[in-house]
Amino acid sequence: MHARRGPCALALLLVTALSACRSENPPPPAASTTPAPDDGTILDAHVHLTDMEAVPALLGLLDRKGVKRAVVLATPDATAGRGGKGLAGYQRGNEVVLAAAAAHPTRLIPFVTLDLAHDQPETLDALLARGACGVKLYDGHHAFHERPLDDPAHRPLFARMEERGVPVLVHVNTVRFRGELEGVLRAFPKLRAVCPHLCGSRTDLDRFEAIRDAFPSLLFDTSHGSSDAAAQGFTYLEKEHDRLRKILEKTPKRFLFGSDLVTVRAGPTWQDEWDMQVSANLGLLRDESFTFWRQNPLGGLSPAPYRGQALPAALLQKILGENARRWLGRCVR
Repeated sequence: MHARRGPCALALLLVTALSACRSENPPPPAASTTPAPDDGTILDAHVHLTDMEAVPALLGLLDRKGVKRAVVLATPDATAGRGGKGLAGYQRGNEVVLAAAAAHPTRLIPFVTLDLAHDQPETLDALLARGACGVKLYDGHHAFHERPLDDPAHRPLFARMEERGVPVLVHVNTVRFRGELEGVLRAFPKLRAVCPHLCGSRTDLDRFEAIRDAFPSLLFDTSHGSSDAAAQGFTYLEKEHDRLRKILEKTPKRFLFGSDLVTVRAGPTWQDEWDMQVSANLGLLRDESFTFWRQNPLGGLSPAPYRGQALPAALLQKILGENARRWLGRCVR
């Protein structure tokens, strides 16, 4: 989910808008030039599951990409393209991921969503008892930011998540709300948190490194999602190719692969869109090159090649699965 115009803010509107500005349909993704570290070990730590009807298509996509398991995130109505504002509909999203994971326990790992100011610790306990593995928090995204992330009203739930060792994926726009994230992490130093999209810093590695160094236990996912915000990130990281490589090599246990796929099915090319998104997010790490949307001279987006990291097998094994399995703990045993 992106801090600006990302699919997790207004997924359906975004897909519709992009269909008007892209110059052509996405080409078939290029074949991987580097084999996966071990067959079937890839774990996508960041998928927004919008409804049960999307599950067959999602599982088919994971099979095609060699992804064995995926963390499926509860999705509010706004993210799922159903309209609404803020966290409206998040309870419905919780039911979707719990049901999907119950039906496919060896493939899908459910993360529920909470309203930090209004849900009680007992709400979390009940969801964990029903099979939830972790929690996805949207409060650090500007579209869901009703109060500071480190507001005192949020403390009871953060305390319970820390106490129970619950894996937490917390989206934070660190341009706007970095100080709030820092407040949470200082107050709850044992919180098992992943901050996605290189902690909202995929176009500013100086900011990323400052956050990384300040909080040694904080983990990060490498997801870029879809469309223009992702294209900006891929373009920046291509220019910073060697620096990103050094960052990944310096703390290899702190990075998780994620695609930020939102399973909205809008427009005639949604299957191609899904395919290219997952391929590109894998390609950033695994391949010499990958295809994704790039800004064109007319101001739209056209498919174009990017340079990937083509990481060595030992590092890939950590980022594509090993680190996520350690973070998820009991959920994948």
